[in-house]
Amino acid sequence: MAKRVAILGGGIAALTTAFELTNTPGVEVTIHTLGWRLGGKCASSRGPNMRIEEHGIHGFCGAYFNALPMMAAVYAELNRPSTSPIPDFKTAFRPLDTVQLYNWKDGQPHVFPLRFPENTLFPDPGKPQAMLDVLELIDKVLAMLSAALAEHGGAAIPNDVRVTIHDMLVQVKGHLAGAVALTALNMVKQVWHFARGPLLQEARDQNNDALGNIVIIVDYVFTLVYGVLVDDVVTRGWDYLDTINWDDWLKSHGAMPDTIASPLALNTVNLSYQYPNGDTSQRSMMAAGAYAHWTLRSFAYCGHVLYAFAAGTGETIIAPLYEVLKRRGVTFEFFSKVEELVLDAAGTGIDSVQIGVQATVKGGGEYQPLFDVKGLPSWPAEPFYDQLVEGDQMQGKGYDLESWWTPWAPVATRMLKAGVDFDVVVFALSIGAVPYVADQLRQKSPRWDRMVKGVPTVQTQAMQIWLMKSYEELGWSIPLPPTGTPLADTWYAPLDGHAELKHLIPLEDWPKNITPKSLWYFCDCLPETGPPPPFSDTGYPGRVRQQVKQTCIDYLNKAIGGLMPGAMLMSGGPSGQPEMNFGLLANTSPTALAGPMNFESQFWRANIDPTERYVTSPPGSTAARLVAWDTDFHNLVIAGDWAYTGLNVGSVECTVMSGKLASHAITGSPPLEQIPGYPADRKPLPPSANSKVAG
Repeated sequence: MAKRVAILGGGIAALTTAFELTNTPGVEVTIHTLGWRLGGKCASSRGPNMRIEEHGIHGFCGAYFNALPMMAAVYAELNRPSTSPIPDFKTAFRPLDTVQLYNWKDGQPHVFPLRFPENTLFPDPGKPQAMLDVLELIDKVLAMLSAALAEHGGAAIPNDVRVTIHDMLVQVKGHLAGAVALTALNMVKQVWHFARGPLLQEARDQNNDALGNIVIIVDYVFTLVYGVLVDDVVTRGWDYLDTINWDDWLKSHGAMPDTIASPLALNTVNLSYQYPNGDTSQRSMMAAGAYAHWTLRSFAYCGHVLYAFAAGTGETIIAPLYEVLKRRGVTFEFFSKVEELVLDAAGTGIDSVQIGVQATVKGGGEYQPLFDVKGLPSWPAEPFYDQLVEGDQMQGKGYDLESWWTPWAPVATRMLKAGVDFDVVVFALSIGAVPYVADQLRQKSPRWDRMVKGVPTVQTQAMQIWLMKSYEELGWSIPLPPTGTPLADTWYAPLDGHAELKHLIPLEDWPKNITPKSLWYFCDCLPETGPPPPFSDTGYPGRVRQQVKQTCIDYLNKAIGGLMPGAMLMSGGPSGQPEMNFGLLANTSPTALAGPMNFESQFWRANIDPTERYVTSPPGSTAARLVAWDTDFHNLVIAGDWAYTGLNVGSVECTVMSGKLASHAITGSPPLEQIPGYPADRKPLPPSANSKVAG
């Protein structure tokens, strides 16, 4: 008899778990998901003019050693025709090798460009990458630094200094081949201090910002390498460092104050929203082990340091996963809101799962969620009402079936029963949902309560603007390579992260006379001053949306001119201060809107729902995380970037790892050694203790 698995949630964790489970015969998988689309925090859809609308800025790091091979396997199985806009894996992921960070001095941003050399380490779906241990990571990072210094430093670094650093790096890498010894540590320190000393003096003598940036790069990398070696992460692992805050750890191992305050360090902070309650005025709180691990992996990338998506996240990742899973026989129950997990009489397992049925499909068939946009299977911004019995009641009313504050009530209740509808439940909702749907688990298991309290989440906010002029026409002055694009995460706060993704415009559907030339994404934390109101307060999302709208308008007036001076009206508005020329925003509305009112034509959102909040990793959080199979309930497995994975940083990579671990808990596949980054010394429970899940 096939093992029946009910997966709760429709994000990357759920889809990865289903993908891995269906690699094993004899498993029946059903995914129960809220609303009309898949993707969770990575969901995207098509709005007016078929424009791509996201939860925020999305892309893959080259260090996604699990996510990249999975997507390569998905595209290989999808086997699209060559005429498709995205026929294969290499087309889907666009390499990026440059980042324009900003170093803040005296309250002003100074360009801190980074150029990462391409390498030959590329994921192969047929050959799972060997687990990268600490010394392998360091070896690859030192190789990256050597290549980067050759590219970065050509004119800036004196040739004799550059040659000496290179030779010393070769020697350090040679000593890493054996056990970590005092010799290796001393050599790292010797190279570090040699590289930093003369370069720093030269930068000060010449008042040379470019050389000063190189000093910071060298100092940052060597602080990481030396700190990891001196703290003996090789034998102790990363987790024991996670009681220490990230900046304290950098300081304790000799990083210069300028390095700790540099965009290299701040980029890690801002990229992962590590501010308590989303308040960027507070000190960031980050577990040192998790972020030392994350940073080293980021520098030991596959091929390119970053990959942009060829289309929206929904078209590039989520729709391909959905199509492959459908072919494999996975059942998708859309419009299924998880309301409660009910324990059995003994309190040792899940007896039932209460589902609020948001809508029913006409004729009792399966909901068909995708539609074609210029040859790409895409997700709509609203449900296809013509497929739903309740469609006429919903259409035009503005009900958001993904919002927990929606006034639309479920039309029915369904109980999934153990032994009938499932043998195993995979809880793949984000941890933000646990207090609302899994309170029985928290009451029964102190470890669940500890996890919810120890792994906090933050709200985020995002904006997209379409401009009628290119960023070059508007005065962008930083030189970029032919394949480069503006990309940063240390610009003005809030919304300090931005990316220009004009390559998406041809995939949208704009009139010829109103075709944008530039498309900018912005994203950041959304501060909160207290707990959210009850879900009965259905006006709450609208109030926050208006707040975010005003934040976006104010931000454009304050910050866009530093990127594109030509986007400003220098005469100023009512306040007398320069403000953005909102007439540059692409708007196909028949009614022309003046000034900031034209911003109504753009896209912005507040990510405030329990399952939309970003999972953070403050000191102490690693110890609070549960492993996929160690949940205290015999037929319950967990998946999400809040579960323990060995990486423990909010990211698609961590989420994919969690899905692989959830599948391993149920079927034993994939083997742990084929989950790069999962610690070799973290073994699963003995088979006898784990048999009710895996057996």
